[in-house]
Amino acid sequence: MKFSDHPLAKRINSHIFIESLNSPFVTAILGPRRVGKSTFIEWYIESHPDQKWVTFNMDVLSQRRKMQAEQLCTEIESQAMQLIGEGMKLWVAIDEAQKCPEIFDQIKVIYDEFKNKNAIKFVLTGSASLDLHNLSSESLAGRIELLNMREFTIKETAMFRHAIDISADSLLDILVNQPERITRIIKQASPYQKILQQALDFQLVFGGLPEVIELKTKREKFQYLDQYIQSYLEKDVRKITEITNLDLYQKLLEILSEHTGSLRDDTRLIEALGCARNTLIKYRGYLVATKVYHEVFPMMNDSLKRIIKSPKGYIRNNGIVSMLTGLDELNVLKKSGKIGHRLENWFLKELQIWLDREVKRHRIYFWRTISGMEVDFVVERKPQLIPFEVTYSSKIDSKKLKNLAVFIEKATRATMGILIYNGDYVYKPDLNIHCIPAWAVC
Repeated sequence: MKFSDHPLAKRINSHIFIESLNSPFVTAILGPRRVGKSTFIEWYIESHPDQKWVTFNMDVLSQRRKMQAEQLCTEIESQAMQLIGEGMKLWVAIDEAQKCPEIFDQIKVIYDEFKNKNAIKFVLTGSASLDLHNLSSESLAGRIELLNMREFTIKETAMFRHAIDISADSLLDILVNQPERITRIIKQASPYQKILQQALDFQLVFGGLPEVIELKTKREKFQYLDQYIQSYLEKDVRKITEITNLDLYQKLLEILSEHTGSLRDDTRLIEALGCARNTLIKYRGYLVATKVYHEVFPMMNDSLKRIIKSPKGYIRNNGIVSMLTGLDELNVLKKSGKIGHRLENWFLKELQIWLDREVKRHRIYFWRTISGMEVDFVVERKPQLIPFEVTYSSKIDSKKLKNLAVFIEKATRATMGILIYNGDYVYKPDLNIHCIPAWAVC
């Protein structure tokens, strides 16, 4: 199979990872457990037999102890059976690098010594932020590219489940850069509408972890998700010395799952957990750092006054939310009133994957006034502000259109609004609002 034809080469942002792997900087691929980071690197190594690779895994105690004893250089040269800078260029992959804080200064020393000699390339992967213990912020500043690998998009899910190639352009790119092409792009994707809708419904219940998508039965999927949660708690969280009450941490995870997509309410959380505020802040910080939980903060702008100040919180994986809340069927979700939050959770991931391709700095906010006017997500993609409303309804909600219109009126950098829903594509020229079918967001 050709390198470019391999399924992993067709991941939405694979070109970004490959470009970074071929850059002189240290490449760090971050993401939650089991999204495919190690598999991607293994595939890349197998696809480049002409390169000389050395691999380490900081989950392996014996290897981690050697790095703690500052033996990185010695171990690289021992595995490679050559000195760094003499012979072939060495490619060094270190999995779960954040679990060995001592390794970062060693990487810095080696990188600085050989950076102008094209002698060594470091590739780090981790299921937690590399600055979890302020590891890379000082040691590797100016030397590292931080990339995110996330769950599958619905397009990736459809392609992997049906072994097909959907080559339609990115709808969000077209919306922002060439909105006049939207009708044609959606028409090009229309032959895949059925399987994309199936992929969307699948992700609302099970999320987008690659191995979950491969499993056949609902029972197998939830067995995997249960093991995933327990593995996260036992392998990742238990090793964090600052987490002294694992039961409390798990209870926090369960409560945040129940309130995914809702405004954060620390007072109620403290009451429910029976813990101190600083404990709540610390534990929630580790949920964020380990890529399980994400907070979207409100838009702060002088022209958009009277806003709500609390962030909205999202457990990133819909499958985990299903597992911890018991809302694990699409019909049950629809009746529960939680389907909208699941759709928001899915769309937030799609936004993040889209923005991962951007070199410019960007932010995702939400906007909500005390009077109840709201926009689910506002993307700051300088110089633009792009407001998004998200609903599972198949009908255009006039209230959501009004929310978008008011935001556009108040925010001078917002020139268009976007409604994501389950109906057909409709453009409202008087408001400059595009109503986009959710299945087409690929």
